[in-house]
Amino acid sequence: MAMLLREFLVERYAPLRSLSDRSVVIFSQTIDRVESFLGRPAVLEDLTDLTIARFLRWRAQQPHRGRLPSAATVAKDRAHLGALATLAARKRLIAEFVELPRVRVPLRPPRGYTVEEVSALIRAGRRRLGTIGPVPAPWFWPTLIWAAWCTGERIGALLHVRWEDVDLERRSIVLLGEHRKDHVTTIERSITAELVAALRPQARPTGLVWPWLEHRKPNSIFASMKALCVSAGVQPRGFHAIRKASGSYVQAAGGDASAHLGHRNPKTTKDHYLDPR
Repeated sequence: MAMLLREFLVERYAPLRSLSDRSVVIFSQTIDRVESFLGRPAVLEDLTDLTIARFLRWRAQQPHRGRLPSAATVAKDRAHLGALATLAARKRLIAEFVELPRVRVPLRPPRGYTVEEVSALIRAGRRRLGTIGPVPAPWFWPTLIWAAWCTGERIGALLHVRWEDVDLERRSIVLLGEHRKDHVTTIERSITAELVAALRPQARPTGLVWPWLEHRKPNSIFASMKALCVSAGVQPRGFHAIRKASGSYVQAAGGDASAHLGHRNPKTTKDHYLDPR
């Protein structure tokens, strides 16, 4: 019986490539689109040049949620399917390696939040109601946004920060490599005296600083961030726009945005992160 593509993702690809839960969800969304194209569950034997090429053409022309996907979205699907096919071919689970058509993605100026927008998000966060586990939402959201701005770190790593990683006296946060994108490099980032003062009332000897992962569905934080943007009167751009903004302002102040963001290639920083505004 043919192996389902979704089964291959979960049982073979994800463990061998150390995919995070978030990445598995994103790959699964690509498989959802493939199965819509095929009209049936996708299997490994569908990872052929022609099937993927026809899917990509269909994907580019198929409205989703009322609009056509961007070239970057189609390129992301191409990358996911190419990666799955490459591992399957190496394991001799499919007959041959695939050769896929290029998807040209026009470069657009990166857009992060402005300082005024970050400030608006922090103010809106202070108006949130309820709690996230043991911490008040009006504390959780402003300090999380502030920490993302100071450190330029991805949301996934920030949600794993523990109080043991925070030094309020030295005004620093350690971000452990196992929770960062490369799963290797541990970094330390300075934080402002104002953020230290905001963190201090909820400081504990141990435990997660922002305990979303223990008390909510992990991916629900993205919908909550969108709602926060709406309440702040800010165009929703996601958490990553804070990272772009952080790098942009470090660069504008004469610093090294690539080092701040942990990029090995400065071109990645320039093309995809530095907001020219």
